[in-house]
Amino acid sequence: MNGPFPNVIEAHAKNQPDQIAYVFFDQPVTYSEFNHDIDRVATALIDMGMKPGDKIATLLPQSPAFSTMFMAAGKIGLVVVPLDPRFKAGEMAALCQRTSPRALVTLAFPEQVKAEVEQLVDLYSFEAVFSYFGNLDYPNAKPYETLLKGQAKPIPKEVKPKGDDPYIIIFTSGTTGRPKGAVISHKNSWAMARSTAETWNVTSADKVLCNMPTSHVAGTHDLLATQFYAGATGVLVPKFDPQETLDMASKHGITFLGGVPTMFRLIFKNADFSTADLSSVKLVLTSGEPSSPELVRQISQAFSNAKIVASWGMSETAGFFTFTDLADPLEVVEQTEGKPGKGFGMKILDLEGNELPQGQVGEMWVQGDSVINGYMDPEDNKNVFKNGWMGTGDLGKLNERGYLIFMGRIKEMYISGGYNIYPVEIESYLNTYPGVNTSAVLEIPDPVWGESGVAFVIPEPGVELTPKELQEYCQKGLADYKIPRKIIITQDVPRSLIGKIAKNELHKVMAKYL
Repeated sequence: MNGPFPNVIEAHAKNQPDQIAYVFFDQPVTYSEFNHDIDRVATALIDMGMKPGDKIATLLPQSPAFSTMFMAAGKIGLVVVPLDPRFKAGEMAALCQRTSPRALVTLAFPEQVKAEVEQLVDLYSFEAVFSYFGNLDYPNAKPYETLLKGQAKPIPKEVKPKGDDPYIIIFTSGTTGRPKGAVISHKNSWAMARSTAETWNVTSADKVLCNMPTSHVAGTHDLLATQFYAGATGVLVPKFDPQETLDMASKHGITFLGGVPTMFRLIFKNADFSTADLSSVKLVLTSGEPSSPELVRQISQAFSNAKIVASWGMSETAGFFTFTDLADPLEVVEQTEGKPGKGFGMKILDLEGNELPQGQVGEMWVQGDSVINGYMDPEDNKNVFKNGWMGTGDLGKLNERGYLIFMGRIKEMYISGGYNIYPVEIESYLNTYPGVNTSAVLEIPDPVWGESGVAFVIPEPGVELTPKELQEYCQKGLADYKIPRKIIITQDVPRSLIGKIAKNELHKVMAKYL
C-alpha cells in the first residue's frame, strides 16, 4: 500500500468486478466498469501530453466525473487541484495562478457556476478545458465525455506514482489570510482510509452516502477514499440537502453517513423524518467541529439502529485522525473526539515545546503516515514540522484513555458549517470598498452553523456606509459561506498601543455591539 492509491480500484475490479462502486441518479456502475472508465480517462490524459507532477484542476460536485478524474489522475501521477463551486472567478483564478494547473474539468451548470467558470477561463489560461453537465461559451472547451471515448491502453510503469508522491492539494486556512496548500500524498491517502475502514469496520457490504464537497478533505478522503478502500458502494449526491439526505438513506439502504454538526442541525430543523426508513443506517459520524451532547443524543435517537462515532482531523492529516471506538458509550462521543488511529501519534505541547501531561491544554502535535510532509509553499512549513511531528495550531488535551478533548483554535480562523474561514481574507476584501477605512472580522456562536462571522467596519471620516451595501459587495466577490452574517458600522474599535485592532479586547466588548 505504498503505490498509487487508485490501485485499490484495480484490485476491486479484479476481486469483486460486479460489486457496485457507485450509484448516481439511480444509475449503478460496477467496480469493473469504473476501473475501465478510469483507464480510458488516464489514457486520454497521457495522450494529451500530461506528465507526472502536472496539475489538473477540478470544479465538480460529488459525481462520476470527479470520482473518475480523481482516480485517473492519481493513477498516472497527476496532482488534483479541486476548486470550490461556490468560489467567485477571482478566488479560483488566484489559486490557479499559485498551482499552475494545465487542464480544467468543470461543471457548466447551473448558470451562476457557468458564468463564474467563463470568467475564470478569461482570467487564467488552461491548455485544455472539459465541461460537465452543460457547455461553456468558450471556444476550446470540450465535453467531459470526450475523455471516455477512446480505448484504454496499458499504463506505462514510469508514470505510476510512488507513495510519497503528491496526489491532491487541498487548500486550508493560513494565519496571514492566504490559504495554505496541503499536499496530500498517496501514502497519506492509504493510511487515512485504512485506519478509518478498520476502526469502524467499513466493508464491501456498506453503502456510503457521499454528499460532501470535493474541494474539502471530507469529500475527497473521509468519504470517497474510505469507501474506495473498503470496496463499498458510494451513493453520490452532488449537494447536501436535509430532506434529500434522509430520502437517499431510505431509498438506497445507506449504512454509513457522516457530516459536520451543522448538517445534522439543518436536518433536524428542516427535514421530515416521518417518511424515512433509516433502519439500514449502522454508522453515523459527526466531525469537523465539536458536537454538543444534546446534538449527539438527538442523532442517536433519530438513527436508532446506528452507532454514533466522532473524529477529529484536518486537511493536513488527509482527514480523520482520531476515532471513537464502536464499543464506546455515547457519553464518550459526547465528550471527546476519540484517540489517534493505529500507527498515529498525538502529543500536547506548551508554547515552549514541552510535552504536557494528560488533562492539560496545549497545542496538538501529530505524527503518522497520514500526516502531510509539507505545504505547497515552503514558507508555510516554518515552525510547523519538527522531528517528524506536525503542529496543528489547534488546542486540546488528552484524557486518561488518551482520548482527545478538543478545546479550540490558536489561530483566529473559525469554522462555519464545516468550512474553515480566515478573517483576514474577508477583511482584505472589505477594505477595498470605497469609503472603508479598516475592518475586523470575529466569530460568534451560531445555533445552526456552529460559528458565523461578524464584521466591524470603520468608515473613512465623513463617509456614510450601510450594512446592506457592504453585504451586497461581499456577495460579488466572496464565496457565500465567507460572507459575514452581520456587519456593524462603527466609528472605532479597541486598539493596541501601536494602532492595531485589538481583537481580544473587541471580543470582550462585542456584546454591546450586538
